[in-house]
This record gives sequence, C-alpha cells and structure tokens, in this order.
Amino acid sequence: MSSKPWDKIILVFVSLAVLGISGLFVMRALGFSELFTMEASTPKDDLPEINLAKVNMAEAILDGTFLWESPEKGAPATKPVPLFVSIPIVESGGQLIDMLDPNAVQLRKPVTNSWLMSNNLDFLNASVLNQDPDGDGFSSLQEWEAKTGPTDPDSHPPYASKIEMISRQQQEYMLRFSARPDADSFQIMRLPTGRWPQRDNFYLKVGEVSEDQQFKIESFEEKRARNNVGIEVDASVLTIKHLPQDKDFQLIRNIDTIIPTYFAELAFPLDPATLSGNDRYVKEGDAFNIVIDPETKYRVVKVNENSVIINYQKGDSPEQTIEINKK
Repeated sequence: MSSKPWDKIILVFVSLAVLGISGLFVMRALGFSELFTMEASTPKDDLPEINLAKVNMAEAILDGTFLWESPEKGAPATKPVPLFVSIPIVESGGQLIDMLDPNAVQLRKPVTNSWLMSNNLDFLNASVLNQDPDGDGFSSLQEWEAKTGPTDPDSHPPYASKIEMISRQQQEYMLRFSARPDADSFQIMRLPTGRWPQRDNFYLKVGEVSEDQQFKIESFEEKRARNNVGIEVDASVLTIKHLPQDKDFQLIRNIDTIIPTYFAELAFPLDPATLSGNDRYVKEGDAFNIVIDPETKYRVVKVNENSVIINYQKGDSPEQTIEINKK
C-alpha cells in the first residue's frame, strides 16, 4: 500500500498562494497614483500691517528685569527677588532670613550676614564663629572683632592677644638705712631674702651705686620725729633709685624697707615652646620675644596682681598696649 507525498502537495499549494498574493500587491501598487490628486493653490499676499506699538512693548518687557516677590512666612511678599538668581534663605526660630538682605535679622550675632557670605563661611553650622577655617589660631569671631580675614592665614589679630598670664611672682629686695658714719657717708644694710640670701653692708655717698648694682643714692634729708612712746629719734630719709625698675624709694632711718620686683608668669599656647621654662617669668620692665612673630617687640610694662600690661610694636608702626587678665 503506497502513501501519498502530502508534504509536497502542501508545499505546492502554499507556493501558489504566495504567488497570488504577491501579484495582487503588484497590481494595487501600479494603481496607487490614481487614488491621490493635487489641487493648485492660490497665493494670498494681503497680510495686515505690523503693529509697532505692540512690538515695542514686547521688546521693552524682554529687555527689563523680571522679579519674584520674596517669600515671607505667614505674610505677603514685601520685596523683589531676582528670578534667575538663587537666594540663600535660612529659617531660624520660625523666621525666614534672606542672607543677602542687609536689613535682615543677623543669623550668627554679632557677625553680620554679609560678612559670613563674603568670607564663604559655613553659616548653617551653629558653631561657625568658633571655627578657625584658615588655621592661624584665631576663631572667626576673633577675626571679626579684629576686622581681619577669617580665611586668610596672613591676616589675623595681634599675637599679643594670645598671650596668657598664669600668675604674678614677687622677688623682694630689703634694705635698712642703719647708720651715718660721717656727714657725707651712709651705711645701708641689705637684709636676707629669697633672692638675696646673704646679709651685706654698703657704705655710700650721694650719687654712688651699690656694689650689687641694685640702687643709687639720690638725696638725703635730715629729719627728727617722735616714736610710738613719744621719744624724739632720728627719722632722716635717704632717697634711692632702684635701678632695675628705674623707680625711687625712700629709706627711713632704722626702718626696714621692702622693694618688691614683680614677675609675670606668661604662656603662649599657639607655640608652647615660646615662654617656657625660666623664660616664662618676665620681670616688670623687661622685653621678651615670640618666635613666630620675630618682627614684633614685646615688653612687660606693669605686673598687677590679676593682670599684666604689655606694650608691643611691629616694625615702625606705633606702639600698642594690651592688658591681659590672669587665667
């Protein structure tokens, strides 16, 4: 029993169908141009005249500045703000602060908003005034107070403002006008103290300097006075100049006179090696140096119990004075 080749028969029928459909597409494509027609257009040249007034008005608007109204919380806008400029507006305490408005509330008192903006400081940080962006040892608040640049390490307040007073130290020099060997000579006794442990006697005349180079006799005045029991005694007075201090003191006969010399114990935290060791004790009237500021001359003028007065001068600029309170 023989089977028919169905696959070949099916292939023949499919081929015939494809050829028929292809012929149909070809016939339709040949008649495509008969389905569309183009009509001739009639030109129209009657355009209206240009309205110059409207053109000029539009040009003026385009040339002008477009402004937004600044948002104010809970209130209508009160001032213009540029449309294409980003305005830094900060909310603080329920209030909107325009950082570019000179009349706005200060965000970080006492510093102005414009100073924060012009120096590119991080005004959103609550501790911005305590920061030291240029690393010169001075905070932004200190730079503001000194009118210096907080982002320029070469612009800063005087280094003198960074000097600290730790304590006041006292050195005693004790003298006694003990005798008058003759009409022109005077016996002055130096009594033991911590700095001068040895007792010594000086026999001097007016105008002469002691052997330890500490004082000079300036003048003598002969006096008499009654003591506490009513007896008249010698109360003559020698005026001497204490040379280290360039200061006059009076020695009354047989009365011990303490001449104090004061020292300021100082520190300089920006450079701990400066004013360290024995160098940290600066005598009243003496000069001292700060290593990182070699162009400035410093001198201790007065050492009070709780403060020290220092003069400083940079180059040929006028000498300035600062009082530093004890820590």
